Amino acid sequence: MKTIYLDNAATSFPKAEGVSNSVKDFLDRSCCNIGRGSYERAQEAGLTVFETRERIATLFDCPSAKHVIFTGGMTAALNTVIKGFVRKGDRVLISSMEHNSVVRPLAQIGAEIVRIPATEEGISDLAKLKDDLSSFRLCIHTHASNVCGSLQPVVELGKRCKASGLPFVLDAAQTAGHFPFSMKELGLSALCMPAHKGLLSAQGLGILCLDPAFAERLEPLIAGGTGSLSYSERIPDFYPDRFEAGTLNLPGIIGLYAALKSADFEKNREHELHLMTLFQKLLSEIPGIRVCGTTDLAKRVAVYAIDFPTHDNAEVSNLLETEYGILTRCGLHCAPDAHRSLGTYPKGSVRFSFSPATTDDEIRFAADAIRTTAQ
Repeated sequence: MKTIYLDNAATSFPKAEGVSNSVKDFLDRSCCNIGRGSYERAQEAGLTVFETRERIATLFDCPSAKHVIFTGGMTAALNTVIKGFVRKGDRVLISSMEHNSVVRPLAQIGAEIVRIPATEEGISDLAKLKDDLSSFRLCIHTHASNVCGSLQPVVELGKRCKASGLPFVLDAAQTAGHFPFSMKELGLSALCMPAHKGLLSAQGLGILCLDPAFAERLEPLIAGGTGSLSYSERIPDFYPDRFEAGTLNLPGIIGLYAALKSADFEKNREHELHLMTLFQKLLSEIPGIRVCGTTDLAKRVAVYAIDFPTHDNAEVSNLLETEYGILTRCGLHCAPDAHRSLGTYPKGSVRFSFSPATTDDEIRFAADAIRTTAQ
């Protein structure tokens, strides 16, 4: 049976052209470290890492390429910011749509978490935000819900944070590579994103872009060898070394470099809008299901949460795979507060998410399977 992969919100598939070959070539022909050896292979790898930082800085309008930090994943990027800045008892403002990668580190620290209420469409309702923003230590907000795909009012929130002097951190797990935005225009103190979703590279690599002034206030989460200032017991005070102790995931960075060279993110967004238009039209004709999130295509990404009210959603997801070869994700998607906001807690939903490789025929086939399953 042919499979149709519609779980790109978890990780993209297939990856961008050249990713797997570049990773294999690096492992087979070079596989050196950087910042340690001065031989030619190490210098070539170091140049690729530098160019990858530059491409990320340009793509997301990061103030400085040296403030593009590579981490062990998106969760590690968020933990670097949260645990390097927040202390027990600090008030932290987040949305009601956040992933556990934000909520759990805050809870572990013992921070006071204040949530912005969300609408029934899963969008933060800033009209209900009455707190004095100057009373908070940090604001962390997702750019788009990993459950229902709704884009969040981060432009307005960024303006409010800037006016109050509140550092603003953006979780771009579902928008980096999917939706264009500028770190400077949003007034971000930090931008966290994964390499393996919309950027179409491999798992195990996260990207943390820091505003230089905020970086000076941030305590490194991990200390160790950097290949620089080896005579000193102190962590280097320059970037990116200050936040990149230990051996970097060089195969992951090499793969990301290949993805950034080959992927056309503007074209991908156009294709995503086309797929969403088709999918929403087909879903609107299917009785017996509830589609969560906004229907405004300009305010969402291609992540759809569907509830089958008269069925067990886990059984539906399993049936879609075994009978139709459609791969989805069911459950709470590591975001229980989002499901509470959407009214799908504790049952969860079945999540469908697309990629640049998803076709019209696959969308139509998925809609037909949803129609049959919902009966």
